[in-house]
Amino acid sequence: MSNDNNVTGQTLYEASFDPMDSSHGRVVLSLSFVVSVVGIPFIPFLLLFARWYYPEYMNRISARLTTNAVEIQKGVFFRKESTIPLNRITDVRLHDGPVMRHYGIRGIRMETAGQSGQYAGSEGDLVGVIDAPEFRDLILRQRQKVVGGGETSEASATPTGTSPGILAEIRDILARIEAQGRKDS
Repeated sequence: MSNDNNVTGQTLYEASFDPMDSSHGRVVLSLSFVVSVVGIPFIPFLLLFARWYYPEYMNRISARLTTNAVEIQKGVFFRKESTIPLNRITDVRLHDGPVMRHYGIRGIRMETAGQSGQYAGSEGDLVGVIDAPEFRDLILRQRQKVVGGGETSEASATPTGTSPGILAEIRDILARIEAQGRKDS
């Protein structure tokens, strides 16, 4: 843990990435070309390119958990810097596939509020994080601190500053709108 301060707060944890991820990337890319009959002649060129690209990618990827956000930097040709506020994170998942398991690596996927639909991608997707379960747990614990929370009870389930009476009124208005929509159809 370092003590540097920045816009999103003090750094609490800096993730490390497994160098085996570059081997995983080459295997996945090769398999995708083998599946494509057109890609088979390009496999030798692909493997030469991948020997340079994946180590370079691993040198440029970083993820930090700060007091208020998760900061991610990655990319070789097209670089991407993301700052994901902890109060927007709705889920942090671990994932791995057969090739990832073979190389002993796992990924972390951070879902945020506002993402939906079949093609919605995850805002924070990291593959090859060393000790991914620990990093996930740290993110979730810090998120709880930021969001201000213990367990949600029925009393605290209503948004701050609202009363059950207002919510009942909103429910009734929505019911009237829905009934009006059925009449018009």
